[in-house]
Amino acid sequence: AEVRSSPLMQMTQNPHTGGVLSACWSPDSSKIFTGSVDKQGKAWDLATQQVVQFAQHDAPIKCVHWIEAHNMIVTASWDKTLKYWPMNTLGSGTPTATVQLPERVYAMDVKGDCAVVATADKQIHVFDVRQSPQAPMKSHPSPLRHQIRTVSLFTDRRGYAIGSIEGRVQITHIQDSEQSKNFAFKCHREPNTQDVFAVNAIVFHPQHGTFCTAGSDGTFNFWDKDAKQRLKGFARLQNSISSADFSYGGDVFGYAVGYDWSKGYDQQNRTNESIWLHPIVQESEVKPKK
Repeated sequence: AEVRSSPLMQMTQNPHTGGVLSACWSPDSSKIFTGSVDKQGKAWDLATQQVVQFAQHDAPIKCVHWIEAHNMIVTASWDKTLKYWPMNTLGSGTPTATVQLPERVYAMDVKGDCAVVATADKQIHVFDVRQSPQAPMKSHPSPLRHQIRTVSLFTDRRGYAIGSIEGRVQITHIQDSEQSKNFAFKCHREPNTQDVFAVNAIVFHPQHGTFCTAGSDGTFNFWDKDAKQRLKGFARLQNSISSADFSYGGDVFGYAVGYDWSKGYDQQNRTNESIWLHPIVQESEVKPKK
């Protein structure tokens, strides 16, 4: 059964003067790093409750990710830059490197030494942060025609999934030798009305390599990309799912329910805003088909 998060489990303060667009944990779960529309990145120490500003951009920060292999944070902004911030100099205000991109960053993911960035011009940029963090090793246009909402690296980092505002997901492999495995599929659509909804989140299971999509239609689904089939679909909720992720061990799936502004200001729906935890009781929900 789903479990609604209690107030003790929720963030008790917003250290920013604007909305938070992204957040990530430190590896030991002692700190939370956030990026905001106030153009700042902040580190929140949960033990001391102290907040330190570590990043500054010229436009809102859309994505914040921890790069474990290099003990640093990367921030991605609508000012068309990526900035890398080492932990040992966090708070100094000086990034170790800045990457200029052709357009605003709309989505990003980091796993191991691999980072993938989706920009407003529907371009995808893949970085090897170990070999060349300041220049993409590969860039290409998105195969999807419409705006990119989310991107997520495979668990084995051999490729990534892209989700668009048009209820469609693209599975893409990084190596040229695996391009024949690429494909796209439709999801988060209402067959009776032919309404099409945005794919707001794609997240891969840390052990099994299967993945979940969550969307503006208020549904989430578990998928097996290798078998090209849906493992399980879930009932539609009363509001959009704006964000989602698996726990570190993959035994819990968490998702945030709340209006995602996909229908504009006039149609805003602030009801049922909540965070839910879905325990993975049946492994068949997320285990690939044999």
